[in-house]
Amino acid sequence: MVTMAMTLKYLLVLATLICANVAAKSSYKICVPSQFMKACQDMLEVPTKSKVTLECIPARDRVQCLNYVQQRQADLVPADPEDMYVASKIPNQDFVLFQEYRTEEEPDAEFRYEAVIVVHKDLPINSLDELKGLKSCHTGVDRNVGYKIPLTMLMKRSVFPKMNDHSISPKENELKALSTFFSKSCIVGQWSPDPKTNSAWKSHYSQLCAMCEHPDRCDYPDNYSGYSGALRCLAHNNGQVAFTKVIFVRKFFGLPVGTTPASESPENPDEFAYLCVDGSKVPIRDKPCSWAARPWQGLLGHYDVLAKLSPLREKIKQLAAAGVSSKPDWFLNVLGLSEKIYHVADNIPIKPVDYLKKANYTEVIERGHGPPEHVVRLCVTSHLALEKCRLMSVFAFSRDIRPKIDCVQEESEAACLKSVQENGSDLAPVDDMRVASASKEYNLHPVFHEVYGDAKTPNYAVAVVKKDSNINNIDDLRSKRSCHNSFGSFSGLVAPLYYLINKKLISSDQCVKNMGAFFSGGSCLPGVDKPENNPRGEDVSSLKKRCSGDGSAVQCLQNNGDVAFVSSADLSKFDSSQYELLCLNRETGGRDNLASFTTCNVAMAPSRTWLSAKDFQSDVSIAHAPLSLAQLLDKRSDLFNIYGEFYKNNNVLFHNAATGLATTEKMDFEKFKSIHDVLNTCGVA
Repeated sequence: MVTMAMTLKYLLVLATLICANVAAKSSYKICVPSQFMKACQDMLEVPTKSKVTLECIPARDRVQCLNYVQQRQADLVPADPEDMYVASKIPNQDFVLFQEYRTEEEPDAEFRYEAVIVVHKDLPINSLDELKGLKSCHTGVDRNVGYKIPLTMLMKRSVFPKMNDHSISPKENELKALSTFFSKSCIVGQWSPDPKTNSAWKSHYSQLCAMCEHPDRCDYPDNYSGYSGALRCLAHNNGQVAFTKVIFVRKFFGLPVGTTPASESPENPDEFAYLCVDGSKVPIRDKPCSWAARPWQGLLGHYDVLAKLSPLREKIKQLAAAGVSSKPDWFLNVLGLSEKIYHVADNIPIKPVDYLKKANYTEVIERGHGPPEHVVRLCVTSHLALEKCRLMSVFAFSRDIRPKIDCVQEESEAACLKSVQENGSDLAPVDDMRVASASKEYNLHPVFHEVYGDAKTPNYAVAVVKKDSNINNIDDLRSKRSCHNSFGSFSGLVAPLYYLINKKLISSDQCVKNMGAFFSGGSCLPGVDKPENNPRGEDVSSLKKRCSGDGSAVQCLQNNGDVAFVSSADLSKFDSSQYELLCLNRETGGRDNLASFTTCNVAMAPSRTWLSAKDFQSDVSIAHAPLSLAQLLDKRSDLFNIYGEFYKNNNVLFHNAATGLATTEKMDFEKFKSIHDVLNTCGVA
């Protein structure tokens, strides 16, 4: 019996050790946007007591990470509540939220923050309907507790104006309704991503700025904006109702918050009250009545992680603790923690859809404007573009970008243009110099286009010369050695060719060969000798004479070239201490520094442009969603990369090189058409 008992005890110990060893060797794949892979690798080097190992799985962006988790290519990914909404829309998904990221100040709070209405205690109202006509104070446009949540709740009231006027954009519908419902307000911020529209709206709905510190500007910073600012507006600027969140109400009045004790405050909480949905009032010192809440951020995984959840949770906590003091790149961009939100809490595993509903946050995300809901329909010509468009639609919708983006597929560019003409869709993209001709043929007009680089400008075809050269105008280039971007490119072929023809320096007959004769010192125009680019079999050897190494215009100029015809997007490859721009667009010629490409160039390059059949009033509505999405992702391509590679394919929907979208009012499409017509005569266009 003793021997059997000892054997049983040994087996139990062995089993425990085996289980511990299995747990110790557990490995999990954390998905990370590829731009943060170096940070993720750095995180793997951080020592922890936990023996759990993590592996970094790169993805295009967080949306692709969600798909990787769903497909078991990864095990977990950090997620905002909006990402959880996107996850809930993925077919056949089994996501689960297994850890929350909270603040050290409120480690036990159920939600990140709760939205409340604060009024003067003696305000004589007994229902939300009686908010009509009051002076309101808000955190800012498009913010959750000060804008989205109040709109979500108020639009249910019959006294709140309807927001389904399709002659104006959904955003303008919101502003119009708020300005009609409240007598005066303070709602600062950028109301439209288009500066012209933003200015027009603030002028037309100026009463929404009347309660601000700076009504004429109606933008940040403003003493009556933000969480505390809305309360200052209420207490000290004749406001009657403020929309903010609980934690800042308590701080404003010096009441304790979580682990933070009460403090001195000049404000008297007994003069104010929370206004509840049923119209009742609750003293500020009591438990607040909240309209809706924003959930915490956290970690999403698939159901398989639940089998060995404790070791994974412990590993994440230890990493968070290791990074909290210095907050390295991986702390912020790989784990998704932040300066304030870094307390990692274990929650009962829950589906994203249930987690959002618990906070009434799904209703906030899905807030509409009344039937029929407005959509903007993008026309695409491939299954890949259709898939990207649909992902973009769900992502944009989760971020409160309206109107909702819809996607229509046709077999060709021409079919898309016809679809827009016949109201089967709203927008179709056209590349390069075809914008003017497509506009005329289908009775359409350009609405917005791509921009490039940090300066968010169109690309320009530019001519680069060495600083120590004596080249100052086009005549100085005759018989010189030229370097070009590849055959067919606007910067390398089209712009210099059109320039020479337009200046009558070469004839349009055999124009490519004639360009080679103009630069008789020899040229490098990569691809000029390919049969498809030289169907007449002309002698173009002089246009390959200066090609060497990688064949690039940059290397050609560095070696023995005199001028390089490249795109402004290529200028980062040149040393500004050694090279300058030749200003061929100026009558007097001259030179300028590399940063001056918008005023010193050969010609503006055409961008991919989206065309519509609608009048200007509807253009604002049509452009609002794409422009707002581009603005949102300007610094956050890790959330959803609308420009980069898509499943290893280039230029899907938008060019890889694009960095933003802009309205087209400054684009000279007729100039592009004339370029196209001239080059068509010499068989290049």
